[in-house]
Amino acid sequence: MLACMHAHVLAVAMQKGGVGKTTTAMNVAYELGQRGLAVLLIDVDQQAHATSGLGVTVGPDDATMFEVLHPDRPERVPLSEVIQHSAFGVDVAPGAYALRSLERTGLGTAGQLRLAQGLESVSERYDVVVIDCPPALGDLTVAALAAADDVLAPVSPGADELSALRVLGSTVLDVQEGLNPRLEIRHVLATDFDGRSQLARDVRRSLSTDWPAEYLGEISSTVRVREAKARGVPIAVHAPSCTAAEDYQRVAKRISERMTASV
Repeated sequence: MLACMHAHVLAVAMQKGGVGKTTTAMNVAYELGQRGLAVLLIDVDQQAHATSGLGVTVGPDDATMFEVLHPDRPERVPLSEVIQHSAFGVDVAPGAYALRSLERTGLGTAGQLRLAQGLESVSERYDVVVIDCPPALGDLTVAALAAADDVLAPVSPGADELSALRVLGSTVLDVQEGLNPRLEIRHVLATDFDGRSQLARDVRRSLSTDWPAEYLGEISSTVRVREAKARGVPIAVHAPSCTAAEDYQRVAKRISERMTASV
């Protein structure tokens, strides 16, 4: 474990779906665990694909992040009570479709801080906490940003992705001013990358030269990533020799090195 008293909290966020956000969250969490770090993945995405992607099944009597974050419960469910152990060395605080109702009704300012407060009781158990945010900039994402030290923004090739990154940047500034002054977008990552595509190369150039965040490189485009997600396993378990598996190993190495340097 790292020689620090509290976990480093990394929110994986992007307002647009289909950019590899959840795939990045679960595979970075797994690879950080493979590097000997104690890792918790918190899933606040209503689709809960990071939960299932790490092989965690939520039973009908299991509490999830919905119970942790619900603003109207007379008794708050502690974050520690929803954490499950996955088969891949990463603990998981599972998401649930019920989170959709919280996005619709809102959390309020007190609710937006509930995740940060919940982390205080478990932070000393972990070296790093990875939060998979919803593909939107509503209250659940704000709650994740309020709890985070920094943001990893995955960006796939597309006409709107860089615009979405700019909008995320504006939201991060708002959260800095109102809830969490330490927050910043520290890492950007090109996902679903095919070097034969001019659009992909343009996105890579923009991320590596136009953004103050550290550019972590590319995650290669491959069907193996989708197969692994469907099987409920990390890409390195499904296809360990796949280029994308090596890409996520490299990304996790860089993140862990930066965390160690900042301790």
